[in-house]
Amino acid sequence: MQIVWYKYYTSKVPHAAREIGSFWWKDVLRLNTIFRQISRCELGNGSSVCFWDDLWADSILSQMYPRLASFARNDDASVMEIMQAEDLDSIFFLPLSQQALQELEDLQAQLQVLPYNEEAKDIWVPAWGARYTSRRFYSHVFSNMESHPIFKAVWKSRCTPRVKFFAWLILVDRLNTKSMLRRRHLNILDDTLCIMCDSGAEETIDHLFFECSFAQECWAAIHFEWDDLLQLNDRLTQARTTNNLPFFTEAALIAAWELWKLRNDKVFQRRNPSLSLWLANFKSQCLLQSIRCKEDLRSSFCVWLAAFS
Repeated sequence: MQIVWYKYYTSKVPHAAREIGSFWWKDVLRLNTIFRQISRCELGNGSSVCFWDDLWADSILSQMYPRLASFARNDDASVMEIMQAEDLDSIFFLPLSQQALQELEDLQAQLQVLPYNEEAKDIWVPAWGARYTSRRFYSHVFSNMESHPIFKAVWKSRCTPRVKFFAWLILVDRLNTKSMLRRRHLNILDDTLCIMCDSGAEETIDHLFFECSFAQECWAAIHFEWDDLLQLNDRLTQARTTNNLPFFTEAALIAAWELWKLRNDKVFQRRNPSLSLWLANFKSQCLLQSIRCKEDLRSSFCVWLAAFS
């Protein structure tokens, strides 16, 4: 890597130059787009930093001074090139507009207080600090994104990771129902009809877990009711609020999980589902999952399960 660097990029900004080198090096270089979105440069001589489009000052200069940047002769000029320029004419198309001239004065005042060392090397670090961790990366990227509260409820539940991931697939509409397989052009089945009932309806997430007559029998057996007029995420949130059960999320996820397993048994093993089989599997799975709960919650969970015969 150092050989390629010193041969091709000692006087160029790598991500602003034409791709040169072997195919694997070009693949590595293309990761720069992602890397620059989560990193900033501690400025040295500025040879590896784009003056206008990289984060090396308080913020990206092309966004701070858009009118001035529009007059730049080279949008990909490095910090070193700008700092060593002999006159404005080599940097900008002159004359500047009044607004651009005002931004130039502000930029000059900002540059006077920024450290610059012609002898030092640029150091690229994560935007949040010197150490990279996947957790900090996730927080940085998704800190401003708002997710539906039901996602937090699922991931905070006491179910095993497999059941949580299954529930997440449902919430983001990525579970491999027949409808999903058809949408992904994986037509491995003869049709997209639900095999758990005789309604002739398409096997979607909403139908399989809420509209199907077999699913409705299962939910009725444990006294869970759903408002089908609501969207899925809101439906689950509303049910958590109205059902006065501290383990409602766990019970709902396990119930759906066992329903999915019976569906798969019928698709792949030709085994006929029944309400008694689903209920037995549900209770058994709940008892296993309840081991992950605190003692008081586990006790109430077991008492609740015992009420179903």
